[in-house]
Amino acid sequence: MPEQSEHTRAAEDLVGFLQIATTVEERAEDAALATIRRALTMQQSLDALELARLTDDLLTHCASLAVGVETIPEHERPTRGQGALRDWAQLKADGPGNGPLGTWSYTRQLATVARNMVTAIRDHRAATEARAPYVGRRELPPLTPTAL
Repeated sequence: MPEQSEHTRAAEDLVGFLQIATTVEERAEDAALATIRRALTMQQSLDALELARLTDDLLTHCASLAVGVETIPEHERPTRGQGALRDWAQLKADGPGNGPLGTWSYTRQLATVARNMVTAIRDHRAATEARAPYVGRRELPPLTPTAL
């Protein structure tokens, strides 16, 4: 019997940890979405310094979101996530284009890639949470993770 309570406690700790981790990830995703909205609704009249800051923020978000997409097993990774990783690699390799709209377009492309990454991560999270297994207890009815 002590093994069972130990197992149940360990399962409760794991579920609690996963809930905390998901909350932290969602906050980072929300911050990325705020930056993405700024980039996709910006006007061409943005000064060079503000555009550089926005681009830097998007580069940071894309780098961290790419790690999140890459942690999804390849066979479960949404098509949008695969495309976003491919586009991210291309944007990193090419950098902003030449011309008057090169940096402006680059920033908007980064925002689009970041949005696709967030969508892929959230779609995968929703799909896996929907089919999350119950915490099993041999002689008692199963506990849902939200009941803990």
